[in-house]
Amino acid sequence: MWNLIRAEWLKLTRRPIVWILLAVFLGLLAVQILTQFALVSLIGERVSSPALESQIEEWRRRTVFPGLFGVVFNHLNGLGGIFAVVLAAAAMGSEYSWGTLRTQLARQPSRGRLLVAKLVTLLALLVVAALLALALGSLLGGMLGGLRGSAGTVTQADLLQLPLALLRALYVLLPYVLLTLCLTVLGRSLLVGLAGGLLYLVFEVGLGALALFQVLGGVWQLIYSLTPGQNINTLALMNSHAFGLSPENVTTMDLSTLPSPLQATLVIAVYCALFLATALYELRRRDVFGPS
Repeated sequence: MWNLIRAEWLKLTRRPIVWILLAVFLGLLAVQILTQFALVSLIGERVSSPALESQIEEWRRRTVFPGLFGVVFNHLNGLGGIFAVVLAAAAMGSEYSWGTLRTQLARQPSRGRLLVAKLVTLLALLVVAALLALALGSLLGGMLGGLRGSAGTVTQADLLQLPLALLRALYVLLPYVLLTLCLTVLGRSLLVGLAGGLLYLVFEVGLGALALFQVLGGVWQLIYSLTPGQNINTLALMNSHAFGLSPENVTTMDLSTLPSPLQATLVIAVYCALFLATALYELRRRDVFGPS
């Protein structure tokens, strides 16, 4: 298994798309942090409306520690989901496009081990991206804090929250990665996996198309509470709260209206198991041909 993971790591890290995605991901994080700092600096203390004060204070917390950690994890679970889908589709889909899957299986016949190795490698790359994002956020936070006179404070409790928050963030991204791998295997195509993963993000996360179910109440509200997006929101919001942020002040998200953390963890696990089992079944069942 270790040799498979090492081989997948070498293949992915030598592909330009991985470095392009990483550069864009970190660049957008820097733009977000700098934009928030600029807006807070321009507004200053000139807020006359009590209703706006809580929102402005929330933006201020996002420009200093420990709130900056929450901003990084929000970025990872927001735009990071798009990059995770693209990366997963590229990792699996290129095997079909280039016809290398057949060669791989000739050397390592276990299709299940190959799929698991790809999944582990993708998660390892996401961990590296998250650590680099935390480093960049910390660097920018320290530099901007010097300009405004205070960068906030980081306590031991904040540092202890970082590993748990990282695990939550990866767990939030896991269903997107597995869904994309599953669709790629089903369609035997990079484009099918990429389009399917991105369409899901747009449909549920981006447009909130299923939010109508919550308004209908009853069994429809129950169905809505079992969708991946609602349960993912619970864990993402917990990461914000862990670092002193209150997204409820600037968004419509409220932890009291979302599924419980236990339900969120279990529901996401069920979806992940379903996607992984389907991908494994289809990969083992179908014949593998040359380049397509």
